[in-house]
Amino acid sequence: MMNPLFDPIAYVRDIEEAARTGNWTIAHFNSLADRTSPWLHRASPNPKAPRFYLSTGIHGDEISGPIALLEMLRRPNFFVAHDITIFPILNPNGLAQGIRGNADGLDLNRDYRDPKSTEIGGHVALLKTLGRFDAAMFLHEDFEGVGAYLYELNESLSPTLGADIIAAMGKHVPIDLRPEIEEIPARNGIIQRRDIVLKHGAIEERPEWPEAIYLSVNHTKVSYTTETPMLLPLEQRVKAQIAAVETLLKALSS
Repeated sequence: MMNPLFDPIAYVRDIEEAARTGNWTIAHFNSLADRTSPWLHRASPNPKAPRFYLSTGIHGDEISGPIALLEMLRRPNFFVAHDITIFPILNPNGLAQGIRGNADGLDLNRDYRDPKSTEIGGHVALLKTLGRFDAAMFLHEDFEGVGAYLYELNESLSPTLGADIIAAMGKHVPIDLRPEIEEIPARNGIIQRRDIVLKHGAIEERPEWPEAIYLSVNHTKVSYTTETPMLLPLEQRVKAQIAAVETLLKALSS
């Protein structure tokens, strides 16, 4: 079944057109039938510019992240002060069908510790060549969500950064203020490392790793996973995702 709201082939075409206009380097790390997975990089002329990693589209039923990323790329100065690496569509087959997993039913965001999928095997192999990042962000949605919330793994930037990001998202969608989200303690829409450890133990020892844990172990001391409430209008969710990325970029610049 095709997803009428998202066409991965058209999306890749639009992403690459926007990237060429913005002088990004475009490469591909997986080829899945007639769909490819591009990744983008653009260095800053400043050799000391912060290195930032951004990914979207790992769950095929979550479309606000990929759409938000395309809009960001179309804004000429959005990423201008940073060295940026972007993976815009990690699960093209899932996005084509509007399903969470890939064509084999695997949840790709649980496949990073011992990859079994072509998609994440290729992603991890490439990540091993890319070195360290100053921060990373992963754009997600929650089909049961009542508001925006964040997973925060932050060991080096301001301790108030999570609150700044969720406040920026809250200008476009409600903030999830429940004291427990996904059965994990939360504070004002933020789930922090200590909350995850309290519930599940050391994140590095989990048998299944999402992208955020893999990056945290191997590539960065700062990462944020955004979650927007899927039942709200798409336009609001897209704006909330853009606001989250913009807030983190500003923090890196300062």
